[in-house]
Amino acid sequence: MTWKKTLWLTFFIMLAVMLIVYFVISRQSIQGNAMKIMGVSSIFPAGNCSRIPDAKNGWQGCGFTGNFRFFSRSSPQAREDFQKLVKENFSRSPLKQDLALFDGGVYVLQRAGKGYRMFCLFYKGGVNYWADMLSRDSLHFSRQAFERFILNLEIEGEKTAAAVVGQIGSLHGKISPFFMQTPGQLLGMMATIFTLVMLFAAAMIRFSGSCPRRQDQAGEACTPGATLAIRGFGRRNVTACCLCREGEFLVIYRFRRPYLKINIRRERQDIVWEKRSFRYKNIRVTLDDDDFQNWRLRLMT
Repeated sequence: MTWKKTLWLTFFIMLAVMLIVYFVISRQSIQGNAMKIMGVSSIFPAGNCSRIPDAKNGWQGCGFTGNFRFFSRSSPQAREDFQKLVKENFSRSPLKQDLALFDGGVYVLQRAGKGYRMFCLFYKGGVNYWADMLSRDSLHFSRQAFERFILNLEIEGEKTAAAVVGQIGSLHGKISPFFMQTPGQLLGMMATIFTLVMLFAAAMIRFSGSCPRRQDQAGEACTPGATLAIRGFGRRNVTACCLCREGEFLVIYRFRRPYLKINIRRERQDIVWEKRSFRYKNIRVTLDDDDFQNWRLRLMT
């Protein structure tokens, strides 16, 4: 197999892998259940919910197995309490958006390790509410589940305002794909990295098969872009090379430097000719049909 075919085979294998990964990831989702907890109805992330016994400062909370938590606490000055919570916890958060949730609300995104954490604080009447959710990876599925919870909130018959959809959408425009990705964005990033790697590999392989820079070397004495396969114990390295006839020697160049010299007169019997290639010890050199016939004639006479 020539180095060009090896590159194309690698390309199609990696393309197939990326498409399979995209197919699997794009079908993931976090399911939800319609529930009413502490007087609040919404679609909560699916999973078992259990009371959080060690909640402090008057908070009462419920935790889900999907890294989602929901708290509430009564406050005679709910507005001031809400503003204090936002200032103390999220004053430096760049991904923050005010929401028209009931009497007031805010939505915050923060990086957390390899993933991210989401917060939604809001209040109604004399009660403050706090919801947060942790995603251990950077894909957007947890964000979808969390925003589904926000958009389906209902307290005492009052539902989320229609303006909240646009407010959440405005926050989406500030999210970098390096912070959080949809499956399509992840595939695009993988494809970009893979393309750059393939271009670099192709450039390096072509350079490895270029002719040496010698003023006294006749152009017809060298054949660039041949394929060199080096066999070792449990491995096989395929790259490009350049063949040159230098007096009584066949010289194989890699990266414009001599890799191997074969004495044509004394080692001609060690060269084994095949259909479009020749073998010498642990190497095989493959050429185009015309170049192969020319080199066979040169080395056998």
